Amino acid sequence: MGKKQSRAERDELLADIAEMYYERAMTQAEISREVGITRSAISRLLTEARQRGIVEIHIQRPIRFNSELAQKLKTRFSLKVAHVLTWEDEGRYEILKQRLGAAGAKVFSDLEKDGQVIGVAWGYTVSAVIDAMPENHLAGVKVTQLVGVLGSSVHKYSGQALVEKLAGKLDGEGVYLYTPFIVEKPQTATVLRNDQSVRETMLIGQNCDLAILGIGSTIPEYCSLFQGGHIQKSDLKELQQAGAVGDVCGHYFTADGSIAQVAFHQRLIGISLEDLRNTPVRLAVAGGLNKAEAILGAIRGELVNHLIVDSLTAARILALDAP
Repeated sequence: MGKKQSRAERDELLADIAEMYYERAMTQAEISREVGITRSAISRLLTEARQRGIVEIHIQRPIRFNSELAQKLKTRFSLKVAHVLTWEDEGRYEILKQRLGAAGAKVFSDLEKDGQVIGVAWGYTVSAVIDAMPENHLAGVKVTQLVGVLGSSVHKYSGQALVEKLAGKLDGEGVYLYTPFIVEKPQTATVLRNDQSVRETMLIGQNCDLAILGIGSTIPEYCSLFQGGHIQKSDLKELQQAGAVGDVCGHYFTADGSIAQVAFHQRLIGISLEDLRNTPVRLAVAGGLNKAEAILGAIRGELVNHLIVDSLTAARILALDAP
């Protein structure tokens, strides 16, 4: 650890000490004697190893489900499957998304099979689900993009990035939709939908066995499309004036589940409403009290039939639906 120690040599030392401590379960005193430096220096080096990313700590928190609330949701809304994640903290939405992602990955592992066509939308929660999935090499799986591209750059939560990541984890084939999610004119959308390569991708999407979906909101602070600059303020205002409370794959609906009557839909490129509803497993992962009305609308509109949600939001959904 002299002045002439190179970066590579220091990284090697940090890795050696981290292996002794975390993998070989040696105490700091034992490491000190073996390496020949003070115990306090060992403590500092372990901290540096974490800060530099040489050590990454992952906590596998147990996932607890509330079966009583899940049964109420399933019975009330005729859902095929409902899973309610036990959650008691109204804040910490970022942590909630991670926990929902872990729950979604657990449920997905029971649904994935060889030879499936799996559709992927976009969104932060969908991204969290795929991030939490372990690798599982399946035979003959296709992962297809259900909606067009969000802007000119690839975001962590965009469709093409999620398709690539999930296809890699399942050892499957990725099928991409290289068109914008929304265009300025309906005529442009029609031309693009009639393009041969676009038609071929959308045909695969029509035959999905399973779709992993997020549920969007029209509340500006929680609308990822608006926050990301993918739709304009005028678009959001049009949707709100039509009574839209949320969307699935860009199909906006009101609180009673009716599809909002807006010209916005004519400019979309992605899976049609009919094909979405015909997908056998429509697995939506969403949560947070501000999403309750949007989730309720998606359920009432039969855009989802498998739901993963947190317990606070599940209780709010049931209260909103009360006579």
